[in-house]
Amino acid sequence: MGIEEPVEMIHVEGPTQCRCGEPLRAGERAGLVGDDPAPTCLWCLADLQAGRPRPARRKGTQQWETTTRAGFPGSSPVPSSVTDLAHARRSRQRRTRRTRSSGGPRTAITLLVTALVVELALWGRPLLFHDVPSTSAITGVTVGSHGIDFAQPAPVQVDAGGGIRAMWPPVPADAKDEPLGRPPFSHSTSTDYAFMQQTSGPTSAPVAWDPCRPIHLVVNAAEAPAGADRLLLEAASEVSRATGLQFVIEGPTDEVPHSDRQPVDSARYGNRWSPALVAWTTPAVVPELAGRVAGIGGPRGATYAKNVDKHWVSGIVFLDGPTFVDILRRSDGWAQARAIVMHELSHMVGLTHVQKPDELMYSDNNGRTTFGKGDLEGLRRLGVGRCFTK
Repeated sequence: MGIEEPVEMIHVEGPTQCRCGEPLRAGERAGLVGDDPAPTCLWCLADLQAGRPRPARRKGTQQWETTTRAGFPGSSPVPSSVTDLAHARRSRQRRTRRTRSSGGPRTAITLLVTALVVELALWGRPLLFHDVPSTSAITGVTVGSHGIDFAQPAPVQVDAGGGIRAMWPPVPADAKDEPLGRPPFSHSTSTDYAFMQQTSGPTSAPVAWDPCRPIHLVVNAAEAPAGADRLLLEAASEVSRATGLQFVIEGPTDEVPHSDRQPVDSARYGNRWSPALVAWTTPAVVPELAGRVAGIGGPRGATYAKNVDKHWVSGIVFLDGPTFVDILRRSDGWAQARAIVMHELSHMVGLTHVQKPDELMYSDNNGRTTFGKGDLEGLRRLGVGRCFTK
């Protein structure tokens, strides 16, 4: 049993397909088995390693990514460059490193496992890393309790008497004069984190949410998979533990998701910052979810006059419901699905992608299901933002 011939792992140079019919896109991970010049897909490699015959035709499968989206009022929905943070979609790019192997079955097994781990970089092919639904306590999240993209737009002009706060909705009843929670005191020396946006100047700090008021969420469950409520609770609780930020899940909404959602919708939510929208939806409703994208997430900022006024006040997390149904069918699907929601909520509170494989915010999903040291340090820093309630 197993692959007896040497396997060379490659990234295919152009669109092709495995002999089983599995399509292989440019940059896709595959293997060259022995002297066979035709690429072998990861599914066939897994079959060969397990001693199963390769099928003549394999049922099509999909792979998935996540993107980020955020902004302040007045920001453009289109990035001005690939490094622009304005409403930028963060595609998960594959690396072009080649790994060569020769030798017997043990080398082949090592390469196969390595290849499968790399393929988990697409947010949704959970093949390894078995786990079960968490039974840990849900903290930092309240359910059913109602409280009363990164562009740099030009600061607004305000009257000297009213100030910028006169343009903001009133402070809600559930806000306090002190932070509602605190992030962990211990912190890592890791610098493997990155923020959606930072204020400029000598006292630069990450743009963050007001820790003196809870982050309100509403949920459009039109395409929610079974267990979606628990997934959101567990993911939000993990983010709350890392940041000290408190979440309030207000309940359901019929608001249709769209990525240019504004931070105030007084007709629907009254005179307040709109609660962040978590929507279980499909690419037919949110085109950004097309292809291999499993979710998008990001914050929305308050109108500001000075850098010090910048803070996040609303946001979006849009998740492809049918994709999650497929993910949850797998043996480790719960852990993988929860990790995707944690990743997108982390975008919503202010983190962006990093290039460190040990982090959940790594730009490729390599199968990690918990926050890394850099993630935790970045989230900790986002939990000590400025209060805007006084």
